[in-house]
Amino acid sequence: INIWCAAGKGTFGTEELVRRLQTTGLEKVVEHREVILPQLGAPGIAASAVKKLSKFRVIYGPIQAKDAPAFVAAGMKAAPEMRRKTFTLGERAVLIPIELIAALKPLAGVLVALFILGGLIGSGPFWPAARAHGFPAVLAVLVGVGMGAVAHPLLLPYVPGRAFALKGLILGAIGAFLLFSLAVGFEGVGPGEKISLILMLSALSAFLAMNFTGASTYTSLSGVKKEMR
Repeated sequence: INIWCAAGKGTFGTEELVRRLQTTGLEKVVEHREVILPQLGAPGIAASAVKKLSKFRVIYGPIQAKDAPAFVAAGMKAAPEMRRKTFTLGERAVLIPIELIAALKPLAGVLVALFILGGLIGSGPFWPAARAHGFPAVLAVLVGVGMGAVAHPLLLPYVPGRAFALKGLILGAIGAFLLFSLAVGFEGVGPGEKISLILMLSALSAFLAMNFTGASTYTSLSGVKKEMR
């Protein structure tokens, strides 16, 4: 559960915690009056209000759930590494399948439509026209998804810029350059069509990169709102 994201959006907060404590009747189950919360849930919790409304004292546990047993065994004391959230290459890479599925599911129909549209609006028979115009459009979308949902998480610390959308835009521009430099079969793509594909690819990459803010560990709600404006 991305408790940090939920706390930032307000879906994990003081009222919800108090309501859960009351509806579960926790005070009748345990003798103590302490509740351990993940450290990253703190932005949504007012500990004093929880104490006043439920009589339970909030204790902020470690960031990672796997450290909870050691935290309890140490008398509710967290080691320094328990308070530090990493976002390593492996931790970012494991999120890529989720990002890809979320991006490709709504785009599946778009890819088919672009290929068919290329065959219909192009000159000559359907299949050659689809190959000349529809295929480049489909490839541009796939490269945009790859740059925004795959390359961006992997290269996150190394791409210039603070805003995720800017990072995605930079990667999209690189992807467009590589696409039109290395791909074959783009001979039928005119200048206007090429510009449209570059803009589409870059915009898609920027959008998917910005969408990654919800999975990252060092963005803020105010920063994301500012970026979206």
